[in-house]
Amino acid sequence: MTSNVENRTSLPIVVVFGRPGSGKTTILEKALEMANQELGEFDCMGLDLDVCVPQWMKDNFSKGIYPTLQERIEFADSACAYVDSCLSKRTNNIDHNIDHNIGCEKPSTKLSTIISFSFVNNDLRDTFRKRFPHAVWLLIDTNEKEAMRRINAREGHFYKGKPKDGAGNPLSEELKTTDKDSLTNVADNSDWKFDSVDFPHFVLDGTAPVNENSQRVLEALCDAVTTIQC
Repeated sequence: MTSNVENRTSLPIVVVFGRPGSGKTTILEKALEMANQELGEFDCMGLDLDVCVPQWMKDNFSKGIYPTLQERIEFADSACAYVDSCLSKRTNNIDHNIDHNIGCEKPSTKLSTIISFSFVNNDLRDTFRKRFPHAVWLLIDTNEKEAMRRINAREGHFYKGKPKDGAGNPLSEELKTTDKDSLTNVADNSDWKFDSVDFPHFVLDGTAPVNENSQRVLEALCDAVTTIQC
């Protein structure tokens, strides 16, 4: 018998990922709007996993201090649990509406999801892919210079990198981490570069218009929906 967890992990899921500042959140919001207009019986949910980033990690990001491997693994597990919880709640709401015909003449009967997150490291991606193996991944391809320009122009973005002095040189910061044992081995968090992607995925031009990339995301979601229905 198929478990509820297995049912949720096989739902149509599209992951929009890319380096911080690539425009993922904007594309997610527009694609979600388009999906809910065009996907008919499918109820589309959008999840931005930035909400899962704990405050201490955001504070460290602002100082140019990046999470260790162990901290990333723990974060990935918690983010997967958050997604699974959201899918479970939304699915239960859909089932409740169907049973009671609440709020509409023809309630949505199925759920699809668009997820947005940077997924900078391969270990983060691997954890998520194991938990949600049917997800379709779309990379928003934006170069580092353009991504940082967007981050610096965005008010309140927690990912600003290491503070700089008046000459533009990074300020020295004492390494701080919640994982005390890792202080003696910082090789796995001394740099925060976007890892190359070594699994099947689609590539979207991060400089293309938002509507164009959002349409590509919607098309990928429609294909995922069709695959699940078959």
